[in-house]
Amino acid sequence: MSYKSKRMVAGLLVNIALVVGYVIYAFKTVASTGDNLQVWALAMLVFIGASIVAIIIIQIIFNIVVSIGITVREADCDDKKAGQLIQSSMMDDEMDKLIVRRANYATFVAIGIGFIAALAVLALGLSAVLALHLIFGSLLLGAIIGGVMSIYYYEVGISHA
Repeated sequence: MSYKSKRMVAGLLVNIALVVGYVIYAFKTVASTGDNLQVWALAMLVFIGASIVAIIIIQIIFNIVVSIGITVREADCDDKKAGQLIQSSMMDDEMDKLIVRRANYATFVAIGIGFIAALAVLALGLSAVLALHLIFGSLLLGAIIGGVMSIYYYEVGISHA
């Protein structure tokens, strides 16, 4: 598995942990809060903030571990060559840009569908909390879909998709 695939897996695991954590929180909280939009909006903001911090920390730790792994694996080369290997594995090229573009497209489609579903829920006079959860869920699902697509494209190749 390539460096970029492993980096995407690390980010994907954080997103999946966020979804699981939020679902557990939501099922515990739903009985006590009901349709209180302020409580749900605050909870979603806290989970978004926590996910941003978690992704930053995981990516920093991941890059340190990968750098150490490359240095240990290439023990027979000097520091300059090891630094070049580390830097070259982290560089983006045209294929990376194409992969990101395709994954972002899928992410935005998922978010758009969730937004339209939330508008439909509101138009039908259903709960605003349900609409809020549809938007939040589409953001989370979109991030997961984008991560999975990126991993797939890095491993299989962009031309096979």
